[in-house]
Amino acid sequence: MKKRVYRVTSLVSSAFAFALPTSVLAADTDKPNVVFILADDMGYGDLGCYGNKIIRTPNIDNLASDGVSFTDCYAGASVSSPSRCCLMTGLHTGHTRIRGNMCRVGGIVGEREGIGTVRRINLLPQDSTVANVLSNNGYRTCLVNKWHLDGFNPEAGPLDRGFDEFYGWMIHEPNSHNYYPYIRYRNREEYVIEDNLNDKRIDHNTDRATIEALDFIRRNKNNPFFLYLAYNAPHVPLDAKSWGDYKDMDLSDNDKSYAALITHMDECIGTVLEELKKQGLDKNTIVIFASDNGGAKAAKTEKLKLNGNLHGWKGDLYEGGIRVPLIVRLPDRQNAGKVSSYPCYFPDMMSTLVDMTGSYTTLQGDGLSIYPEVKSPDSLNPDERYLYWEQYPKEGVSQAVRWGDWKLIRQNVTKEFELYNLKSDVSEAKNVAHEYPDIVKVMAGYMIDAHVKSENWPVF
Repeated sequence: MKKRVYRVTSLVSSAFAFALPTSVLAADTDKPNVVFILADDMGYGDLGCYGNKIIRTPNIDNLASDGVSFTDCYAGASVSSPSRCCLMTGLHTGHTRIRGNMCRVGGIVGEREGIGTVRRINLLPQDSTVANVLSNNGYRTCLVNKWHLDGFNPEAGPLDRGFDEFYGWMIHEPNSHNYYPYIRYRNREEYVIEDNLNDKRIDHNTDRATIEALDFIRRNKNNPFFLYLAYNAPHVPLDAKSWGDYKDMDLSDNDKSYAALITHMDECIGTVLEELKKQGLDKNTIVIFASDNGGAKAAKTEKLKLNGNLHGWKGDLYEGGIRVPLIVRLPDRQNAGKVSSYPCYFPDMMSTLVDMTGSYTTLQGDGLSIYPEVKSPDSLNPDERYLYWEQYPKEGVSQAVRWGDWKLIRQNVTKEFELYNLKSDVSEAKNVAHEYPDIVKVMAGYMIDAHVKSENWPVF
């Protein structure tokens, strides 16, 4: 079982990965645009197209009808920073620079509201991102809203790690966070949102992020572009613009606010999709939608079961913490409405985007391209590789591996292994580790193989 996989495009021999000269890249004028939309703490069961009967998400549902939906997609981690690090770098949490929201050693010390003094590590200049790769292949790249890979380092923003443009917020500036910030960044410029000064709460972050995305699309309609639109919704605090149609429903206040945040985001996504049509880009743009991890217990919803029938929450390595929706719509609507059960995760996105855009790179990663699965669902063999995660509680490390239908979890290095067959037990209700010791042995070996020591998270 190989620990790392070379990124290979359809035009490159599987034995090689290399960069072509700029003159060759410049000759390709038919590159598809990519719009990658990421929700924040949205659960697996929060979308209509994934079974929700209360929350209205007509635009995302239509995206699923026009694209391929993945039932067994996983985030890179069960919390934001490491998950987004996996997404950007193509590495799993056994290899990534950032393996938790806060690190244990090193990093930069700062204050986190409600917690106090913490340490955070950021992506370093030598950590290549999707944006680096696509920029090197002729793409104009832009991040709108949430980066979360800067730690407390103002010199580790998106523009320092491959993006050409950035409109959003930074961790080191707390007044740029949440749904009604009064500080925001325009590339490297910090500016004031006067409508939100003195708690006026007029300019909602979901609207502002959408306006910034629309502006980028309009300005780059004649260039191949990669737009990474990372909304805050529905992360706590649940500051919905309004309850809308949920106002008179028999729901708790938290349920109304949570549902309204998602529906507001869905409406804004509809605006972005409509703008692609207006600009004549609809038939040359790949659109991808996902969530950065599972639903959060902190939302304190009642009737809304954020993660459906999955066990666990954000912060867990159970399915509820890491299984997320993934929808991929191709420009020609190939396989519209199809569903894939192939297990995939965020480390696959680097290879997939390189493959989809016909780009070239010498980078190695832990993922593989799922583009063949998008073009022909059920064509990839799930038993040919494993997926790996690490999670850091107060002490020690938790680990999880998925291999085919099997899921092995160790809640800490001091705990016993738990084994679940997800095909028959997606809710992880029955631990069968004692019944299948050979499976446990093989998958425990994968855990050893996947983990590389980190100076910021020393555990072994």
